[in-house]
Amino acid sequence: MILHNRHWFPTQILSWGVLLLLLLTGSFLYSIEVPLASVKPLANAGIGISTHAPADIWAARLGASWYLNWRAIPDSTGDYPKHWKMVKISASSYSPPLDQIRQLAIEHPGRVWILGNEPDVVWQDNLTPEAYAQAYHELYQTIKETDPSALIAVAGISQTTPLRLEYLDRVLGAYQRLFNRNLPADWWTVHAYVLREEKDSWGVGIPPGIDASEGTLYEISDHGRLDLFEAQLREFRAWMAHNGYRDVPLALTEFGILMPPEYGFPPQTITQYLFDTFQLLLTMQDERTGYPPDNNRLIQRWAWFSLSDPDYPTSNLADLKDNRLTPIGFAYRDFIRSITQP
Repeated sequence: MILHNRHWFPTQILSWGVLLLLLLTGSFLYSIEVPLASVKPLANAGIGISTHAPADIWAARLGASWYLNWRAIPDSTGDYPKHWKMVKISASSYSPPLDQIRQLAIEHPGRVWILGNEPDVVWQDNLTPEAYAQAYHELYQTIKETDPSALIAVAGISQTTPLRLEYLDRVLGAYQRLFNRNLPADWWTVHAYVLREEKDSWGVGIPPGIDASEGTLYEISDHGRLDLFEAQLREFRAWMAHNGYRDVPLALTEFGILMPPEYGFPPQTITQYLFDTFQLLLTMQDERTGYPPDNNRLIQRWAWFSLSDPDYPTSNLADLKDNRLTPIGFAYRDFIRSITQP
C-alpha cells in the first residue's frame, strides 16, 4: 500500500499557496459524471484501492476484474472483482496475525496471497533479504497447509534496478541456504515506478541490508518515461527466467504517476501514459523469457495505482467524494471498453 512518505519527493515542501492552487485547478477535472452502465471487465486489468471504497461498484464502472487493497480481509464482493489478499510484514509481526490468516484461508480457499509489500523499501516492510526469506517461508507453509489450493505470490519490489535485483538474489540465496530448496512461488509480483535510489534523497532509497549509498540516480523527468517502464518489465522477466521462474505468471501490482502536475505531469500526460502502458502490457512478448502458457507474454495481470489516494492523487481514477471518475478514470474505462467491446 502506498503510505504517507512512501516515496519522498520534493512535493512535500510545496508551499500552501501551491497546494491551494492544486486543489482549485483540480476541482474542475472531476466534474464529469460517472456513467451508470458497467463495462465488460478485462481479465488482466485491476486496480489498487488504498482508501475505503466499494470495490464491486468501481470495478464495474472501470472494467477491472480484480483488485488489491494491501490487506487480508474477508471477501465482500464474491467472485467479482477478485480480491488479492496481502499480508503485511514487519521485523516482529504479521498483519493480520497467523491465526487470522489461517481462518481467512479456510473461509476463502483458492485465493491469491501476496506475502509482503515492498520489503526493499525502508518505509514499507523494511526487511533485509534474509528476514524476508524467513517470513516468506513461514507464511507460505502456514497458508498452503491450511489451504493447498491457495496461490502464493512473492512481494513486489518497488522497481527493477540492479540494487533491487541484488536484493532478490539474496532472498533466493537465503531461502536455499535456510530451507535447502528453491523458493516456491505460484506468482511473482513487481512494481514499476521510476524513482531515485540514493540515501537522504527523494525516491525509494537503498534496500535494507544492501551496503550502498546510491544506485540508479533517476531524475524527476524520468518518472513517466515509457522506455524505462518497458525496460524494467523486460529485465524482471529476464531475471525470473534466469532463476528458473519462467513458468510462473507475473503480476504488475503497482504502477502509475506519483509526481504532481507542476513537476511536468498534467492530466493529459497521465492519460497518455495510462494508454501507452496498458497497450504495452497487453502486447509485450518474448520467446525467451515470456510466460509460455500466455503466448510468451511478459505480464499476466496489472493494477493501476490508484482508485483514489489522498497522498498521491495525481493518478486517481475516481473522486470518491463526488462519486465520479476523473479524466484518468475515463481513460482507463475507455481503454478497457476498446478491448472488450470493439
